Amino acid sequence: MCVLALVRHGDDPQPIIAEGQWAGSILKTPQGENGFGYDPIFWVDELQQSAAELDPKLKNTLSHRGNACRHLIERLQAEQAQA
Repeated sequence: MCVLALVRHGDDPQPIIAEGQWAGSILKTPQGENGFGYDPIFWVDELQQSAAELDPKLKNTLSHRGNACRHLIERLQAEQAQA
């Protein structure tokens, strides 16, 4: 889970909140050499690989951080379209 909050100024009454999730499992034994942190123990069920075994571009597409960033961009674009 990753949550981003965009606060335009200190008195912003409605910050934009965006979240991203990435479902997976935790491995008992690390696998892979890429990435950082928990990547070697985060198992991506749908691909049958650890996050550390994924191509970095694919990992960024699937990750909770990438999903949160895309969600934030969508919210900003929707807000701009209404302005």
